[in-house]
Amino acid sequence: MTQALQRSRGKTAKQKRQIEQPTSEAAIAQRVPGKLTSLEQPADPSEASEAEVTVDEPENSAEPEVSAEPVRKSARKRAARSQPKDTPATEQGMQVICSQSQFHDALAIASCAASAKPSYPVLANVLVVADAKAQQVHLTVTDLAMTIQASFEAQVLLGSEITAPVEMLSGMVKQFPAGSITLNSQVQVTKPASEEEQLTKTCSITLSDADGKYEIRGIPAEEFPPIATLKAAPVFLPTNVLREGLKGVLYAISTDETKRILTGVYIQIGQNALKFIATDGHRVALAKLSVGIAELSTEGIGRKQRRRSGADELTQFPISGKALKELIRNLADSVDSIQLLYDAEATRASFAWQDVILSCQCIEGQYPDCEQLLARYSFDQEVVLEKLGLLKALERLSVLTDKKERGIQFRFDGATQQIHLSIEREFGKGDETISAHIPTDMTLDIQFNLKYLGEAVKAIPSSGIKIHLKQPDYPAMLVPAGDFNNPELEMEMRHFLFPLYKPPE
Repeated sequence: MTQALQRSRGKTAKQKRQIEQPTSEAAIAQRVPGKLTSLEQPADPSEASEAEVTVDEPENSAEPEVSAEPVRKSARKRAARSQPKDTPATEQGMQVICSQSQFHDALAIASCAASAKPSYPVLANVLVVADAKAQQVHLTVTDLAMTIQASFEAQVLLGSEITAPVEMLSGMVKQFPAGSITLNSQVQVTKPASEEEQLTKTCSITLSDADGKYEIRGIPAEEFPPIATLKAAPVFLPTNVLREGLKGVLYAISTDETKRILTGVYIQIGQNALKFIATDGHRVALAKLSVGIAELSTEGIGRKQRRRSGADELTQFPISGKALKELIRNLADSVDSIQLLYDAEATRASFAWQDVILSCQCIEGQYPDCEQLLARYSFDQEVVLEKLGLLKALERLSVLTDKKERGIQFRFDGATQQIHLSIEREFGKGDETISAHIPTDMTLDIQFNLKYLGEAVKAIPSSGIKIHLKQPDYPAMLVPAGDFNNPELEMEMRHFLFPLYKPPE
C-alpha cells in the first residue's frame, strides 16, 4: 500500500495536468459511456489510479463515434466557404440605333394598353423585340384583355428581346434630345450552386446618346405573356366609316363592371353594311353605315347567331369599349383603311393599321337585342331644331345640376314654336328658350337626364337634330338632320333616350 502511494506522489507535473483537467465527472461519463465515475470507484486507491488513467486514455472505439459528426459538418462548411463562387455569365443582347422621335411615338401608342394596377410585375413592362431581319423594333404592352404592338424602323445590329418598365422607359425616352439613341441589353446568367436552386437571369437595357447613358433593370422576355396569333381572313374597313360609327355609339356604353356585357360595343359586319350598337340600360345608340365589305366566314359570339341567307349573313361580336376608345384615339387622319381580324374560336379581334396592331378579348355573354326591343315603340310627333343651340343651352343649365339631381324639364309649345328648358334646385334655378319647328297642335312636358341628353346630342354628326316624341313616359328618338359632317357617308343613326318619368299621384 505504501509503495502504491509513493508511486502516485511521484507522478510528473505533466501527468498531474492530465489528471486534474477541469472536466466534470458527469461530462466524462456522458462522453465515455460505461466508465466508472467517482461514486463507482473502488475503495482501493491503486484501482482508482488505474481507473483515472483509463479515463485519460479512452478506447478508440468510444470517443471518435461521438465527435465525428460535428467534425464532418464543420469540414463541409469550411469546404463550401473555400470553394470559389460561380461568376455570372454575361450575354450580349440587342444592339440598336434608332430615332428618338420614332421610339417615343411608338411607346406612347403601346403604353395605352398598360394596366393601372397590374396583377403581375411583368404586366407593368413593355416587351422590346429587336428584329435584325426586318430591321425593326417591336414594342408590345398588354393587360391580358387588350394588347397593343407598335413598331418602327431602326438599325438593328444585333437582335434580341427584353422587357422594361414601360412608364420609366417612356419618361426616359421623352427626355432624350432629338436625334439618335443607342439601345443595348445585357443578360447575366447565374448557374445554380445545388440541385435545389434554379438558374437565375438578371437583365438590363441601356440607353445612350452622345451626352448621357442610362441603365434600367428589366425582366427576362420569357416571362412576358405569349402574344396570340389570330387565325382569320382579314377584312378591310374604311377608316372614316369605322371612326364615325364608333363615335356615334361609344358614349352609351355602361361603366358598371357588374354588367360586363354592356361595357362594350356590339359590332355586326355584313356584306354591304357595318352596324354598331351600344346601351347602358338608360339609353341606346345605333349606327348603321353602308359600305362594301368582304363577307366573313367565321361565326359570331354573344347573342346566338340567326340563320341568314347569302348576302344577309352576319358576323357579330361585342368588343370592349376601352379598346375601341384607344383605337379611335390613336387612329391618324392619314390612315385610309383598317384591317380587321376576328377569330371566333379564340374569341379575339384585332385592328391593324400602318405599324400598329391592337388586339382585344371579345366580351362573352348574350348581348340584348336592342332593335327588337325598340321596335315596339312608335312615334307620332316630330321636332326639328339646331344642334348647336340645344347644346349650348344644356351646357349652361348643367352648372345647376348635382350628382343626386340631373333632371331637366322640357316643354314643347307648338303655338309659339319654342322649346322651354328649365331646371330648379334648392340653391338656384335656370331657364332657357330655343326656337324649333314644332307641330302647331303639340304641347308636351317631358323630363330627361341632362347628362345623358347632352352626350347623345354631341354624338350626332350633323348640324341639326330631329326629335321623335309621343308622350311623357315614352322614350325619345334623336336622329341627325340638316347638313352632315361627312355627307359622302351613307349613315343611319338613332339615339333612344328614356325619360325620367314619375306617374301622377
